[in-house]
Parts: sequence; C-alpha cells; structure tokens
Amino acid sequence: MPRQTVIDVDILEADPAPTFVIKIQSTAIAFEILFCNEAFRKRGLQELVLADDRSALLFRSWAQATFGFETTHALGGRIWHAEVAGRNGSWKVVKATGFVDATAQKEEQSERCANSAGKLELSKEMENPLPFRLGKTHLTARLESMQRMMEMSEVGVFEYKPSGQLIHANDAWYRLSSHPKNLPAHCNYSFIDLVVPEDRSLVMSMWNTLVEGRPVTFEMRWKPRPGSDDRAQWVLCACVPVFDSHGQLISIAGNTVDINGQKKAQEEAAARVEALERARASERKFMRFAQSAPVAIYILTPDKGVQYVNDQFFELVGNPSVPYHQLNWDELVFKEDTEKLETMWSDLSRGIKTEHLQFRLNRTWVDQEGVRSQVWVEASSYPDLDETGAVRGIMGTLFDISQFKWAENVAKRRIEEALEAKRQQENFIDMTSHELRNPLSAIIQCADAVISSLHQFIQPGQNSIHPQFSSFNNELSTCIESLQTIVSCSLHQKRIIDDVLTLSKLDSNLILITPTRVEASVVVSEALKMFEVECVQFEIALEFIVDKSLQGLEWVMLDPSRLLQVLINLLTNAIKFTKDRPARKIEVTLGGSWVRPPKVWESVTFTNGDVSSNNLIDNNSWGEGREGYIWLKVKDTGCGITEDEQKRLFSRFSQATPRTHIKYGGSGLGLFISKSLTSLQGGSIGVHSEPSKGSTFAFYVSTRVAKPPTEANASLARPPIGYRKLSLDEAMKSAGINVLLVEDNLVNQKVLSKQLQKAGCNVSVAGNGLEALEWLKQTVYWRVRKLDGIQGPNKHKLDIILLDIEMPVMDGLTCARLIRNYEHQGLLATSTNPDTEHASEATIEQKKRLPILAVSANARGEQIEQALQAGMDDAITKPFRIPELWPKMEGLISRIKNRGHVAE
Repeated sequence: MPRQTVIDVDILEADPAPTFVIKIQSTAIAFEILFCNEAFRKRGLQELVLADDRSALLFRSWAQATFGFETTHALGGRIWHAEVAGRNGSWKVVKATGFVDATAQKEEQSERCANSAGKLELSKEMENPLPFRLGKTHLTARLESMQRMMEMSEVGVFEYKPSGQLIHANDAWYRLSSHPKNLPAHCNYSFIDLVVPEDRSLVMSMWNTLVEGRPVTFEMRWKPRPGSDDRAQWVLCACVPVFDSHGQLISIAGNTVDINGQKKAQEEAAARVEALERARASERKFMRFAQSAPVAIYILTPDKGVQYVNDQFFELVGNPSVPYHQLNWDELVFKEDTEKLETMWSDLSRGIKTEHLQFRLNRTWVDQEGVRSQVWVEASSYPDLDETGAVRGIMGTLFDISQFKWAENVAKRRIEEALEAKRQQENFIDMTSHELRNPLSAIIQCADAVISSLHQFIQPGQNSIHPQFSSFNNELSTCIESLQTIVSCSLHQKRIIDDVLTLSKLDSNLILITPTRVEASVVVSEALKMFEVECVQFEIALEFIVDKSLQGLEWVMLDPSRLLQVLINLLTNAIKFTKDRPARKIEVTLGGSWVRPPKVWESVTFTNGDVSSNNLIDNNSWGEGREGYIWLKVKDTGCGITEDEQKRLFSRFSQATPRTHIKYGGSGLGLFISKSLTSLQGGSIGVHSEPSKGSTFAFYVSTRVAKPPTEANASLARPPIGYRKLSLDEAMKSAGINVLLVEDNLVNQKVLSKQLQKAGCNVSVAGNGLEALEWLKQTVYWRVRKLDGIQGPNKHKLDIILLDIEMPVMDGLTCARLIRNYEHQGLLATSTNPDTEHASEATIEQKKRLPILAVSANARGEQIEQALQAGMDDAITKPFRIPELWPKMEGLISRIKNRGHVAE
C-alpha cells in the first residue's frame, strides 16, 4: 500500500527529478497540476502530461487514483513513481525516478551536456537521494526551529508509537488532553485511555486506519481532568502515519485543535435551527387548524391592524375574501353595537382580556320562525404581551350564537307567557276563593245565629207535662240538626278552598317554613279543641296522649301553622271515616325522637321524603339547639284501607277507591298536601291500615330544641290563682268591646255585626276605607277638636277595627297605612283599647297604637303578609265563626286579656 508523506515544497523544488503535485479525492475531479518543480518545468514535461493522446490520458487516470493503483507508470520514456501525501491523503506527489531503457537515458544525458557542460556533475549526482546531499548542520538547525515553533503553538502536537504509547508532545497537547506531563514513563497511558468512553469506538477505527498507512482527521472528546467539574474537551485531531526508509510504520504523528467554541456554536446553531423548525411546524399546524376550525379566528396588532383571519371569518361576517389590511371592523358590526366593540378594543389595548362579548353584525339571517334579523356573535379576545407588558398583538375568536339567541328569546317569551298564565291562574283562584269565602262566611254565621236562637226555645222539661211541646221540641231539634249540616258542609267547602290554595302555592314553590319557639303539646292540644264540638256531635271519643319520648323536646323550633295543617287534614279524615262506625274513637299521640325514624316505624310505612329539605334546620333562624324530630300519630277505628289502596293515598287528586268519593266526598288533595308539607319540613308521612280495623296515620318533622321562656314570661300566660275560666259568651259579654266593622259586602256586614252584637259587642259599620277614616275623626282618639265641633263625651268609643282588604273607593291596605300615618303625625292618639269611659287625653297619649284586625277572603300567606306590612296587627280569613274570632280580638285588646277569668 502506498504510504502518505508530508509535502515540503522547498525539498520538492530542489529535487533534480521532475516532480509535480495534484489534488485527488474519491469522486471525480478535473486534473490540475498544482505544483511542479524546476526540473519538471525546464524539460517542458507539462505538455507531455496534459496531451490529448491515449498514453497521456492513461497516465493522468493513473495519477489521480486514490487506492489500488500501481506504484509506477511509464510515460515519455520515463518511469514515474506516485505516492499519496498531505494531512488527509488528498494530495499526490508524482516523480520521474528513471528511464524505460538506456537509449532514453543517454539521450537525456546528451541533451544535458549540450546545454551546459557544467551540469554533468549534477546529472551524476541525481542517482543519490536529496536529503543525503544536504548538510547535517542545516538539517539540525531546521529541526530545532520546528521544535521551538511546536512548543510555542496553541495547537497540540504529539507523536505516538503504533502501540498507543506517547513518544513526545508539546505543552498545548498536554493542556488539551489532560495527560499527566510529569510521568517518568508513559507506558501505563495509551492514547485510548484519554478518550471519553462514548468516542472510543470511533478513535479505534481511526487508529486502525492510521496503522494501515492512511492519514485521518476526526473529531473526538478528551476526558476531563480527574476530580474536576470540567466538561469533556472537544478537539479536532489530524494524524498521519510515519514510515522509515523501508516502508515500516514507526509512529503516529498528529495535532489537536480546541474546537469547544465551534461545537458550542454548532450546538447553538442546531438548537436555533431546531427551534426555528419547531416554530415553523407549529405555525404550519396553527394555519391548518385555523383554516379548518369551525369558528372565526382573527389576529391583529395595535399599529398594523388585521394581520390574519381564516376563511370562516369571511364566511361569518359575510365579507368577500380580501387582503387583510382592507378589512374594516366598523363596516362589519351593527351600528348600535359599535360602542361595545370600542370598549373591547380599549380594554384589550390595556392588556385586559375580553371574554364572551356578544354583539351583532350587519349580516342578517332568517330564523325558524321566518323572521330576518342581525347575526349575533360572541367574541373572546386575548392580548399578546411582550416582556415589558406592552400589547404587541390581539388574538380572538368569533362564534355564531344566532341560533342560541333565537332559542333564548323563544324560551324567555314562553317563560313570560307561562308566568303570565300562572299569574292569571292565581288571580282566578284568588278571585274564586274570595267570592266563595264571602257567602260562606255569611252562611256559617247565619246558621250559628239561628242555632243559638233555636236552642233558647227548646224546653226539655215540658215534654211530659204538655204533649204538644214534645212535637215542638222535636221539630226544633230537626231544624238545629239541619243547620248543623249546613255548617258542616260549609266548613267542608272551606277546607276544599284551602286545599286548592295550598296546592297552588306548592306548585309555585311559594310555601315558606317559618320556625318559632313553641311548646309542642300546647300547639296540638289547642288544635284539638277545634274538633271537640264535631266529635261530640258524632259521639266520637277524641283522646290526646303525650308520649314519654317527648321528654327533652317539650320546647322546640318549628312552624306551628304547617304542622297543624297536616294534623287537621288527618283529623278531618279520621272523623269522616269514623263517624258512621259502631266503635268511634280517635287517638292522637305526640312524641319525639333524637334520630330520624326508619322507613318502617311501629308498623307505619313512611313515604320517600324530599332529600333537598334534609338540611332545612341548618339555617340560623332555627337556633343552635340539638337536632331532633317531632312525630304525631292519629289512630282511628274507621273503615280501614287495603294495601293496594294505600299505594294511591298520597298522590294528587287520588283517593283510596272511587267509592270513597261517592260515600265520603273530598277532593283527594288533603293527603297529597300533607305529604308535601311534611317533606318541606324535613320529614315524611306514612300509614298503616287494615280493612274494618281502622287506620293509623303518622308523620314527623325536623326541629331543634329551644330554650323555654323564663318563669316571669310564662306566668303572664297563666290565669291568676283562684280564678276560673269564663265561657265564650260570658267573656265577650263581660268585655263589652267597641268594634268598627269595615266591610263592603252588605250581607257579610249585616250578619257579622248582628253576631257581634249578640255576643255583647258595640258595633259600628263602614262600607269602605274612606268612610272608616271619616268615622275615626268622630272618636275620642282624634286630636283635631277645634275643627269638628264635637265635644269629648259625644265622641265614639273604639277598641278594635275589623278591616276588610278588598273594598271599593279605598281598600283596607290604604286605609291601614293612613291610620298609622295619622298616629305618627299625632292626629290620631295611639291606643290599644283604652278604657274610653274613664280615659283622659293624657292617658290616651301614653297608650299604644289602635289595633287593626284584617278580615278578608284573601287567604294566601303573601296577601296576609302585605296586610301586616301595611300596618295591620293580625288577620283572620273568611269564612270564620265567632269562637275563632274571639281569641284574635282578645289577643289584641290589652284591657280584656285577663277578663276571661273570674274569681271563684
């Protein structure tokens, strides 16, 4: 294999043998003589080598071969020798080393003699190599000069034995390679030991190439110095094999150059290229996504305007595709909404993102109802901020919400229509209820008055003395019984009206649970008194039992009106189904529990309650007492219910069987309402029944324990010791109450005034609120006496006003507000039932306000609340009976609160 040498131009120029140098490489290149010495030039051999004949072409092909070529070739009678040279083996030195035959040699010698006799000696010396003809002193000086240059160079220069042991190297090489410099011998260190493990396979491959006689140039990394945090050192290594005169490899010489900076620059450049490619890929992905996205996308800059919009944008705004800079937002947006857009741009310019901004475009569309209107869009825009926080761009999307807007308007319109229908329905129910309650009130009160009068004519003791009295008394009893039936039917009709109102409120979610501190046993016992007369009439034994489980839950927080509404429904049903049975008994039991009763409790199966009401008592209005449950059980000896019939009991407008309605009547709402009310109170209702054995209904509600009132407050509610309770007639007649009845219905006005007068009240009447105010000016409470001309003794006396709400000319709410306004201005002396017979002005001035009791057929809670807010003190709904009215009046008139009891 040809060996590679280092080219020294000076030596080649002084060589008497014709010599030239060419460039070679593995791929085809043009033949070009890069250097030729004086001997080659003088003999004019360039024309011979570059000739176009076949022999010259073959010679040039031989000269440019890189591997596998013959070492000699003949041309022009000379024998040419070629060898590869240069650091990378990319040069070739071609030299004429002899002649093909003696004749050619003699011709050459003769030619040289003809030219110059003095050159004969030089031709003889051509047979000896040039280096041996140079002086020894000259060579030594050149070597020392080169050694000094190597030591001063920043390029690491080294020479290794073929086995890998270091022969010598300069300081730069030691610095770069971290090879220990002060070792006495380098036998324990080889070239491969200095290389990082990742590059060893590459270096071994390059070393084998050198051993084969070929120079190599490659990049590698030296290991960092032991114990240091340095990174591996990148170097460019150029190595050549060194041969002796016999062609034997004696060493590997080379140099290394620090290329860390170049590698870092390459890495940075590669990273920049990679980042740029990623950015371009990301941009391409964004462009593909933006063009295929179903929403309009836009990008703007504060100074250059629109920079990009996708095809969907043009389609949405109804604008033809034009260059971005020709887009004008003001021409796209509906004029009435341009202010919204300006506000959005202003916010975005200050770095504030704008989401879900809705506005209209100038483009129109036709909805499902065939109406043409502006297209609605929703914009979401985001500012793109630079490092300083300045806005450098705005990106956003537009979404077509026209369909949603249309659906929203349709839904809104339908909700409004539904609400209006609901309002009209409630108004109709209120009006119907009002119109039904007014005559019912007159019917019940007339029947009560006639019953009371007929009782006075019955003479039981005269039947045996005068037989004609027996027939008379029987006839009176029949009349009384008929009148009681009228009252019973009227009360039943009232309950139906109440059920319809409650159901309407349940449907509208208008029922509120308002907790108050109550003593549960007192609430229940007072409610049972309402049924005493009815139970006596039907000979039903009504028993109230307080279970021992109520201990600790005597005083609780609950809504007594809602609790009693359920209890009254159950008692009404119990009486209805028990009154015709052989055994007639109703048992009401009150108890408590600290835990929620199970699904099946004492044979009663509860319905599924409303889970959303389980946290009802977590409100602050319920106090902070311990949680618990109040339960009530109503057991009767009625006809009973089968299991299949029990499944339908608590459904709307449902009864056990159709025969139930035929035989007992009813609307089928009571138990459904009871179930709803118990669920609202965090409880449930259930039943256990067997046919012909009676039924047991039970329900429970959530509650919290309340602190009982202090002893001082509790004593106010007790009658004085040694006093007995008066009957209703005795109490009312002894009180002698002065009443102003304000009622526009003449029938009710007449009936109620007679009932009150019969009960011992002094009644004055007014047809509307304005008449009531005029009448008040004639009372002892009116303070402007100079204008009315009536002296104190002739003025009217007054304890309470019974005020209807709905009246012509002036309604009750307006009248109540004016009365309270008069009191505030001092025109009407405030008083709570002063003893008018002995009242002085000074005494009247110190009294509280005049009591007003609302008397109306409006039974909704919100209507009663309006009455209270207008200045009324309490309310009672029509139809009512005098026994129901008296407790309300007694509670408002302070002077008669303790006159319900007399000394024994």
